[in-house]
Amino acid sequence: MTLKSILLVLVLGLLSACAPAAVPVSFDAVETAPAPRLPGLTHSAYATLQGERVYYEWGGFQGSPVVMVHGIGAGNSSHLWRENTESLAASHRVYAFDWPGFARSGARARQYTNDLYVAVLEDFIREVVGEPVAIVAGSLGSDYSIRVAAENPELVTQMLLSNPTGYDLVNPENKEGRAFITTTSARNEGFYEQLSGSFLGPLIWSIIDSEGGIDFFLLNFVYLDRSRVTPELTQIYLDNLEGANKQYAPYSFFAGFLEQPVVDYWPRLSQPTLLVWSKDDIFTPIRYAEPMLEDRPDVRLELLTGRAIPYDEDAEHFNALAKDFLH
Repeated sequence: MTLKSILLVLVLGLLSACAPAAVPVSFDAVETAPAPRLPGLTHSAYATLQGERVYYEWGGFQGSPVVMVHGIGAGNSSHLWRENTESLAASHRVYAFDWPGFARSGARARQYTNDLYVAVLEDFIREVVGEPVAIVAGSLGSDYSIRVAAENPELVTQMLLSNPTGYDLVNPENKEGRAFITTTSARNEGFYEQLSGSFLGPLIWSIIDSEGGIDFFLLNFVYLDRSRVTPELTQIYLDNLEGANKQYAPYSFFAGFLEQPVVDYWPRLSQPTLLVWSKDDIFTPIRYAEPMLEDRPDVRLELLTGRAIPYDEDAEHFNALAKDFLH
């Protein structure tokens, strides 16, 4: 399913569910970090990385450091790891941050790119953690992590990756037949300008930034178990969208600026890596794992129950795998 088709589904299916966008809050008005909200993480702070104000939480204080990297999507945040942080913090120092433009991190009226996010992750490891880390990541966060680990192997000791998006298998019998998103061809400057400079962007954003829009997306694309989509969860996503300029990271995503190909990076990795994949992911089907395992036969694949975020839906299984794999 392409990004434009996702937008079309949202627009056609949710016009009746539109609600007014959240009232903007000044970025400069926020002086101190809000209290941590992830179980097991006891501290929070802001760090300025690549000129962006990045919110993060940490806790545990024993064992080796683990950085948790969330995926990209409107309303996403480090809160996606709420079912996992307490378990990991029992034996590791755990860090979880919000990408620039998302949730509690600062947001600006700019194009956000994969290159920026890769640089932010590198700086977070160097400047905030200060030593090599194990990475636990999901979806596009996995792709950024793969690139960081390939380009800077001294920064990353291990990786536990869920549903990476950077591979696309066209023909399982023909390695040369793979089609994958490249850094240049995926970017659509004209579409970004339409989103940021015409009625189209605010129209789409009014749908996304609404209770109906969030519920539609969570129920149909994120969760297999629809009972997990509660009013409380929907409100967290809406809260993550509050504030000025929170539309620009999603606009950048829809226009392809946040996509990260990994076909060239993945085979170069030397770090121990565990892949987990949900059996019913719509955006990144399990067939995407096949070329990854072909290119790195040393990597183990574990299947979990769920759709887009199996570490949430099948948390007990995921946490057991993490406990056994991470050292």
